[in-house]
Amino acid sequence: MQSAYHDFRLFYNQSIHPELLHMELRRRRLVRLLFVSVLLLAGVLALQVYLNIFFITLMLLIPVGCWIAYLVFRVQVFFKEFKPRIVELLLDFIDNDVNFTFDGYDPKGSIPPSSFLESRIFTTADDYSGEDLIRGQVRETPFEACELRVREFSSVRNRLDYVFRGIFLVADYQRWDMHGGVLVLPDAYRKYLSRSERAFHLEGGRRIKGVVLPEFEAIFDTYATPDARIKDIVSAEMQRAILQFRHRFQQSNRQKEIYFSIIGDKIYLALTQDRDLLEPSLFNNNVSFEIVKEFYDDLALLLNLVKEVDVMN
Repeated sequence: MQSAYHDFRLFYNQSIHPELLHMELRRRRLVRLLFVSVLLLAGVLALQVYLNIFFITLMLLIPVGCWIAYLVFRVQVFFKEFKPRIVELLLDFIDNDVNFTFDGYDPKGSIPPSSFLESRIFTTADDYSGEDLIRGQVRETPFEACELRVREFSSVRNRLDYVFRGIFLVADYQRWDMHGGVLVLPDAYRKYLSRSERAFHLEGGRRIKGVVLPEFEAIFDTYATPDARIKDIVSAEMQRAILQFRHRFQQSNRQKEIYFSIIGDKIYLALTQDRDLLEPSLFNNNVSFEIVKEFYDDLALLLNLVKEVDVMN
C-alpha cells in the first residue's frame, strides 16, 4: 500500500503536477484577460452613454460582440481541455500495471442507457447524460467506464431527482458458463432502491444471508438468483476492499457509496460522487494532489474489483 502511494506520488510530481501548473498559468492569464476586458467594456459603455450617438453605438456593437464571443470561446477551450489532459496522464500511469490496458478515451462519450438499466441496480433513466468514456481491459476482460448523471421524474414533485451521479463501469467476462444474477445494494439506501429490489425479485432473486462476510452483510443487502454461484464470484477480498473504501470516506464525512451487480457474465459497478472531481474552476487554483489522487483511487478501486471477480473465474 505504501509502495503504491509512493509510486503514484512520484508520477504525480513528475508528470501531472507540471501539467497542472501549466494549466494554472493559462487560467491566470485568462482571468487577467477577463478583468481587463471588463474594464475596457465598461469604458466603452460609459463612452456610448456620454456621446449618446446612435451611429457610433451601432458601429461599436460589432467589435464588442466579436470580443465577447472570443472570450467565451477561450473559457470553453480551457474547460474542455483541462480534465482530458489529466485523465489521459492518469490512464498512462494505471496502464503500467500488467493487469490493466486501455484502448481509448473519449471525453464526450458515455455508456448507453440500455447498459445502465441492464445492471438491475437502477430501473429508471428519464434524464441521462455522460462523459469521459474509458475503454480497456482488466486482464482479458474488456470494460467500459464513464461518469454519469441520471435523473428521474419525481412522482410527488414537479422536478427531476437524481437516480445516480458518479462513475459507472460495465465489464464482460465473456464466459458462457456464468449464469444467474447477484445484486448488492447499500442497506442505508434500501428505501430509495425498493423498485430495484422488487424488479430483481420478479427475476427470481432473493436476499441471502450467511454467505458473505458478517461485516459486509451488516452494511450491504445481497440478493441472488438460485443459479448464481455467489461464493465463486464475490470473494472475501472484494468485500474487504469495498468496506475499506467506505471506511476511508466515512472518516472524512464524505457521502460516497458503491453498488454492484453481476448479471450472467457481466459485472456492473456504480460508484457515487458527492462532488465533481477534476472539473476546473476559473477563479480558484486547480492544483490539488488530493483531488487527482481521489479520482485515481476511485477508478483503481473499480478496476481492482473487476480483477477480483476475474481471478475467481
